[in-house]
This record gives sequence, C-alpha cells and structure tokens, in this order.
Amino acid sequence: MRAPKALALLPIVALLAGCFGSAPAVPKEQYFRLVATAPAGQSAKKISGGLEIVPFAGEGVMSERPLLFTADGGRKLEQRNYAYWTDAPPQMLRDQLVSYLRQAGIADNVAPSELRLETAYTVQGTIRRLEQLVGSDTGAVISLELAVIEKSSDRLVLSKVYTAEKPTSGDGIDGAVAALNDGLDEVFAAFTGDLAAAKF
Repeated sequence: MRAPKALALLPIVALLAGCFGSAPAVPKEQYFRLVATAPAGQSAKKISGGLEIVPFAGEGVMSERPLLFTADGGRKLEQRNYAYWTDAPPQMLRDQLVSYLRQAGIADNVAPSELRLETAYTVQGTIRRLEQLVGSDTGAVISLELAVIEKSSDRLVLSKVYTAEKPTSGDGIDGAVAALNDGLDEVFAAFTGDLAAAKF
C-alpha cells in the first residue's frame, strides 16, 4: 500500500524541483565611481594661503553608498539594489574636489582636512541631490552647496548651490552614472570659475 502513495507524490516533487531549478539568478553587485575630468587649463589666479577641503555633509541617504533614484522630481528617493558607490559620497566628492582644484592650480596649496596643514581658507560642501531620474524624464541630477570660509575671521568668501541635470537615453544605471560624472565636471568647473572671481 505504501508504494502507490509514494508514486502519487512523484509529480509534486518533480514540480517543486522544476520551480527551484528555474529561479532567476541573483543580480551581481555593481560598484561605481564619481570621477571628475581634469580641468581644461590652469587658473589665471592663484589663491594665496591655501585651501583646506573637508568631507562633504549629506543628510540621511545622501551619505550612504547605494545609488539613489527618483521618479517624481526628487520628492521620493529609493535606493538601487545591488548598485553602490565605491566610497561614501561625502568622502568621494571631497577627494574629487581636492584633485580637481589641484589640477586647476587655483591655490598655492589644496589639501584634505586630515593632513592638518596650515591653510587660510576652508571649503565646505553639502550634497543636496545625487540621483538618477527615471520615468518620463530620464537622466541624472547632482546638486552641491559649496562654501569658502576665511579661517582667521570666519568671513564667508563664497557660498552657492551648483546644480547640473543631464539627460540619458534610458533608465540604465551605467548611463545615469555617466551623466552624474558629466554633471560633476560642470559643477566643479563653475565653482572653480567663481573661486577665481571671488575677492580673497
């Protein structure tokens, strides 16, 4: 009597095995960098006294490594599964700004704050937006608030929000990261131009 019962269970076992065998593969994790392109040329003006660049501030999810996307103009943000920045955005953006300003020759010294060098000015940054746009308006947007403060007097030399929105041909992550890199170039170039025009 037991053999017929066992035979009756075979179709169920085969069905379950088929379900587990056809399960979709888990997507592989991907890691991305924000890398600013070297400036086109050297700044005509060199700031005397040097610039100290501190890690950027970023509220909540802005400071986390998963890539962000929005479909409603930034009111609701979601994190991308399996897609991460290689470093936390506050650190990554600061390091890129240090490299960019050094290559631009904007000051006689540009250093990250960890080096504790004697410098005359501090550059502070805040991440306002850093996300992929999906839905009707595909693209990416980066918005950074950048400020320069004279250490000796706490005088605010420069404070401005720089925003760049770049279109993409679709909702792919690779295209969004490329657009964010293009936007970063635009933001850094505008900031460097304002530094050259500021009254130090």
